[in-house]
Amino acid sequence: MRIAQIVAGVLFGVLVFLALDYVLPSRNTVRIVEVSNRLTNVGANAIFYAAPETGAAETADGRRDVRFISTVRPNGKPFVYRNEDTGLIWPPYFKYDSANLHAVAADQVSTVANPKWVSVTAYGWRIPWWSVYPNAVGIQPVAGPDIDPPNWPALVILGLMGVLLAVGWRAWNRFRDGRHDRRLVSVDRGPAAPADPGEARQGWTTSHVRRWWSGIRR
Repeated sequence: MRIAQIVAGVLFGVLVFLALDYVLPSRNTVRIVEVSNRLTNVGANAIFYAAPETGAAETADGRRDVRFISTVRPNGKPFVYRNEDTGLIWPPYFKYDSANLHAVAADQVSTVANPKWVSVTAYGWRIPWWSVYPNAVGIQPVAGPDIDPPNWPALVILGLMGVLLAVGWRAWNRFRDGRHDRRLVSVDRGPAAPADPGEARQGWTTSHVRRWWSGIRR
C-alpha cells in the first residue's frame, strides 16, 4: 500500500510539473525572419491548437488557417511559433489580438546583416515530429541577443502557488496534529464510567465557566 501511494504521488507530481511547464509563459530572445499564414492539418494534435470556439477558420477538409511566426535564436537554431487567439478557453490568457500581434511581428522581420532582436512571450511546447508549436502572446523589442528579460508573470504565478501550498500544508498539519492529540487524550483517559446526569450537567457547566474565565484573564 505504501509503494502504491508513493507511485501515485510521483505520477501526480509529474503531471503537475508538465501542466505548469505547458501553461506558464516562457520568454525567448529571437530574431524574426518570416511571418505567414498556411493551411495546417489539425487532427490528433488538436489539443495543442486553439479550440473551435475561438473562431479558428477551418476548410471543408478539416484544415485550419493558422498564423505562424518563424524565428532564429542567437545560436542560429530555428524556432517557430503559432499565433492564435485563446479567447476564454484554457489556458486563461484571454488573447484576442492575434491579428495585431502578427502585424507587430511583421514589423520586426530582419536579416542577418541588419538584425532586430525581440523577446517573445509564449506558452506551450515545440514538438516538431507532431507539428506542435507554442502560441505567442507577446513580442517585445530588446537591445541585443544577450538581453533576456526576467519572466515576471511566471515568477509571480509560481510565488502565489508556493504561498497557497505552504498555507494549505500548514493547515493540514495542524488538523492532523489536533486529531492525533485528541486520540492520545482519549487513550489516556480510558473508558469513562457512567455518571449521574446531575453530576454530568454540573461538570459541563463548571468546565464552561472555567474556560470563560480563562479567556477573560488572557
